[in-house]
Amino acid sequence: MIAQSTFVRTRRAAGLVALTLVLAACQTPIHDDLRQPSPPAPALYPQGQNAHAVQRVDVGLGLYEIQALDADTLVVAASPSFKKDASGTLYFLDAQTLAVKDTVNIPRRSFAVGINRRTQTIYIGNTLNGSLTVVDAAKRAVIGTIQLGRADAKGDMPHTRKVIVDEVRDRVFVTSPGDAGKVWVVDGKTRQVRHTLSNLGRWTAGAAYDAQADRLYVGQGGTHEILAIDPTRGRVVQRMTTGDTTNARDSKHFLLNLALDANAQRLFATDSNTNRLYVFDLRTGKAIQQVQLGKGALDVLFNPARQEIYVTNRGAGHGDKSGTGALTILDATNYAIKRTVDLPVHPNSLALGDAGQVLFATVKAAMDKDHPSYREGSLDSVVRVPLAN
Repeated sequence: MIAQSTFVRTRRAAGLVALTLVLAACQTPIHDDLRQPSPPAPALYPQGQNAHAVQRVDVGLGLYEIQALDADTLVVAASPSFKKDASGTLYFLDAQTLAVKDTVNIPRRSFAVGINRRTQTIYIGNTLNGSLTVVDAAKRAVIGTIQLGRADAKGDMPHTRKVIVDEVRDRVFVTSPGDAGKVWVVDGKTRQVRHTLSNLGRWTAGAAYDAQADRLYVGQGGTHEILAIDPTRGRVVQRMTTGDTTNARDSKHFLLNLALDANAQRLFATDSNTNRLYVFDLRTGKAIQQVQLGKGALDVLFNPARQEIYVTNRGAGHGDKSGTGALTILDATNYAIKRTVDLPVHPNSLALGDAGQVLFATVKAAMDKDHPSYREGSLDSVVRVPLAN
């Protein structure tokens, strides 16, 4: 969930744009005056009164992951600046109009979002700080910080990426990309780390959780692109591979984001190296399907209510910064592309609402001044896409 995210600008030796992708493909310009932006560009889609029309609203600078808190409210994490001591913002939006209802200042830069709706607790991934900020959703207040990473001898901090919540057992799972990826399993009640799984593989990034089976799946590069983890015991119990990579330092794939179809035991993964959607059969551990996507494949979401798969692609990446991205809607029964929705400039994170009948996405403004759509001070936006059209 750039989600994605989908966070740091480090490139892998194999041409993998790691930091950019890990931060949900950051497109935020780093200016001293980020908090005083120029007037936003006009919305690319009208807010028409038609309830079935696509809506788009400019919200703020540095938007990343989006989640539905409840039927009426969305939350969006934002990092307006990449300066070391910069703070972040958590936006609360009206799920119908996309109007900002409330904001909470987050002391640290904010990227990922995980929600325990039972306890009304929001966990914000402070990627560059290696921590989680804990927010009381009802009170709209920060109530704590969970420091996960510890700086090494050089002062480098392990980053956080995906934040996945197990609402039933009140746990939080956090991935950490790096040359030796890791996963933290956190007790939501005590805010203590139960398990740290280290040396999992290269750039452990995406994650999805099967609550019934108590299995956490993580996506990465290297020779085994998918790992199945028992979070209760804190152990890797299965390793899956496409079979395409023999040397982990020369990874052919980077499975950046994951989505789970628990009933059919399928796992969907976006591969930012090949711009493909991979489908794994979790019963056999084999990749059973792949679908070519647009450039800069990023987030993926499965909708069981409509048997559809949604994928964002940024339209840029691997040295090409001039393109624009789109949302692709696939039929989950046969993997055929049903529809493509252009979402310029760079669509990012996805979330479902209205019992699976509405899709939300964050969309990044152009950062590069040479991009045809660049405009100084442009705000990132949120898009609402009715799926019944």
